[in-house]
Order: sequence, then C-alpha cells, then structure tokens
Amino acid sequence: MPPRQRHQAEPARRTALAAFEAVMLAKARFDEWLGTSTDYQRLAPRDRRFCRRLATTALRRHGEARAILAQYITRPPVRRQYIASLIMQLAITEIVWLDAPPYAAIDQAVHLARAREQSHLHGLINASLKRIAADHQNGKGFKANPTANYPDWLKTRLIADWGEARADALMAMLLDPPALDLTTKNAPKEWAGRLGGVALPQGSVRLTDGTPQNLEGYKEGQWWVQDAAAAMAVKLLGDIKGKHVIDACAAPGGKTAQMLASGAKVIALDASAKRIERLRTNLARLNMQADIIQTDLLKWQPENLVDAVLIDAPCSATGTIRRHPDILTRQKAPDIDTLAKQQRAMINHSAQWLKADGVLVFATCSLLKAEGEAVLANLGADVGLIVDEIAAHETPALTAYGGATQGGLRLMPDALNHDKNNDKTDPMIAGNDGFFMARIRRGI
Repeated sequence: MPPRQRHQAEPARRTALAAFEAVMLAKARFDEWLGTSTDYQRLAPRDRRFCRRLATTALRRHGEARAILAQYITRPPVRRQYIASLIMQLAITEIVWLDAPPYAAIDQAVHLARAREQSHLHGLINASLKRIAADHQNGKGFKANPTANYPDWLKTRLIADWGEARADALMAMLLDPPALDLTTKNAPKEWAGRLGGVALPQGSVRLTDGTPQNLEGYKEGQWWVQDAAAAMAVKLLGDIKGKHVIDACAAPGGKTAQMLASGAKVIALDASAKRIERLRTNLARLNMQADIIQTDLLKWQPENLVDAVLIDAPCSATGTIRRHPDILTRQKAPDIDTLAKQQRAMINHSAQWLKADGVLVFATCSLLKAEGEAVLANLGADVGLIVDEIAAHETPALTAYGGATQGGLRLMPDALNHDKNNDKTDPMIAGNDGFFMARIRRGI
C-alpha cells in the first residue's frame, strides 16, 4: 500500500463531510445520499461504520456544535467559506461526543480544509479547535442543550402536545443512537444467542451495533431489520394464519414479511415504483412472495373483501429521529394538517375492503397527536368503524405513555424501557421508535 500523502484527509472523514454538507446545504436525505455515494461504498467496513457514526452524530448535535463554535468565533465563515464551519462542527462532534483524540480530529480538520480549498482558514480552524479541545479536556466543558438541535416548528408542537418537561425529555431521548433490531422468521432466542444479542420480550432480537449484510443469516434470509416498536403493528392484527391481509403502505417490506412469516396471504401495495422495487428485492432475499401492486390506495379496490388491513401511513416521521437525524435539519414544517387528512382518508377508504368484523390496524411513526390521537378521534361515525381496546398482555414490556386513548396505543421513545422482573433499566433493551397505533374493526 503506498504511503499516505501529506495533508491528505482520510477517506472516511472526507465522505462524512460530504454527507454532512449534502444534508445541511442541499437538503438531501441522509440514507438516500449514502445509498448513491460511490465514495461511501468504496470504504472498508470499519471506515464505513466510522463515517456513518460521525455524520449521524454531527447531524444529531448540529445545533449544539454550532453554539459551541459561536463561543470561539464571533464571525463564523459564511457563503463559499461555510464549508469551513461544517468542518469545524465535525471536529467538535468528534472531540465532545465521540471522545476522539483531539489531535487526530484537529489534524484531520486542517487536512479537510486544504482538500476543500479553504487553506487560507487553516490557521483559524487549528487555533479555534485547539482552544475548544483544551477547554473540554480541562473540565470547563459545555452545557448540554438537546433542544438546540431541534427546529422551532418541532419544538413548538412537542411542547403543545406533551408539556414542556415531557417534551424536553423526549428531545433528549431522540438524540441517542438506535440499536439494531431484527425480526426473525422463527426462534428469536436462538438467533439472539447466535448473533450475540438479546431477545426482547415482544419478540425482536436486539444488537448494540453491526452491519446487517455481514451478520449470520442475512444472505439466507432468516431475518430482517425492523425496529422493535414498529414490529408491534402486525402483532395487533392477531392470528392471521391462512387469512387474506392487505399491507396498504408496504415498502420497504418489514411488515409484509411479518405477515407472510405468520402464514397470511398478503397483497402488498405502494404508490412509489422505486419503493416497490425495494420491496421486491427485500422479499426476494427472504425467499418470500406476496401479491405486489403499485397503486394509490385511495384509488384502488380489491377484487374480494379481506380479513385484515394494515396502514403504516405516511407521516412526519418524528418518531424515527434516532434513525433519521436529518429530520432535525428541516427548518420548514411538513404540512401536518394535510398529512392527517390523508391518514383519515386512508382509514375510511380501506375499511371498505374488510369483511364483516374484519380488523384494520392504523399506525404512524409520529410523536404528534395530530397524526395519532386526533386522527382516531375524528374518524367519521357513519363508516361503521369500532375502535378496539388494546390489552396490556398484547404489548409485553412496552409502556404506553398516558395509557390507551380511545383504544389507541401511544409508544414513546422510552416505551421499551425496563425489565419488569428486575425493575432496572438495561441499556441493551431500552429505546425504540415513537409510534401511534390503533386497532379498528368493521362492525357486523
């Protein structure tokens, strides 16, 4: 291997900076950007993990990093020189939140500046970061302020829905990196042992980290990646073995796979051709088959009535910030009212597909009441729908904040928070995506 040239930025950090820049300046979706980045794909597995960890942490902590930088540079670089600010934010992320050796983070920041034609600022970058690192090491530190990383529209809604104290706790929890949750075709306890993870009470297998493609059972299609809370939606359908079920918003396919593994006959719908292709690819790896249809569900009708329907509806995705920290960088609020109206329309329309006493489960990965409790409360009374109560035994080890609301289940990011037999929090089994779920029946 040829010796590294002087002043050359390491590929992992160079790619992390490119990803950070794409999200912060071009408003790219982080996972989509990584999926199309040849530089990221060329990285060795270890470097790829570091690159992703650095970039996602920088996105989670971008507001706090910017506030730290402002204490040392009264006039931060702007316009074409703004890349220097992003370089310094990456270095601050390494020093403060990733406990990297300061000399390495600072040295690489200078190399990145030179690589991005910001050599004239390398003195400023070097001196500022050395002062920040020295203060951090000497215990002068920086006061944690999780809310600084959130856009105003999201802070306002969370406080309005849950109160300031609960909202502050939520915003802190959502900055924690997620574990890697898997749903297995069978024998979760056995797979937990084989993969070095734990079997969660609700049936998932949890690992602290890992690259899915490198784990045992991936190529053989024995499991798929799926958050522990997300896996609850299919479980709320009950026993669906041999039944006809529609997964109304199916891609990328985790819930469709759950249904198939439970013995259901599944019609999988999605409006996006790109997402349909991903669904087909994922089911092919799992050696599973469903009747896959690309369509707008609001314009579609099945040939025959079915036993059950699952709607994991499009929403603000605020419950998935742990996995998608780029949501924190979106300063413009999504149109929540339009999303909620669409969600109600999906329920009312797809309820027509059910046989008498058929079951519909509605879910959103949102922490906002407008996309959960309010949707359920505003269902039209004339469509003959009955909201089911969800019993405690159906959600083992998952705590609903505030209990059931008209039969709905509100899962906060700390719903999976403790071992009930031990009464102690285990970091290995703590944390989940935020969801609202409801089970609805069509009256006889």
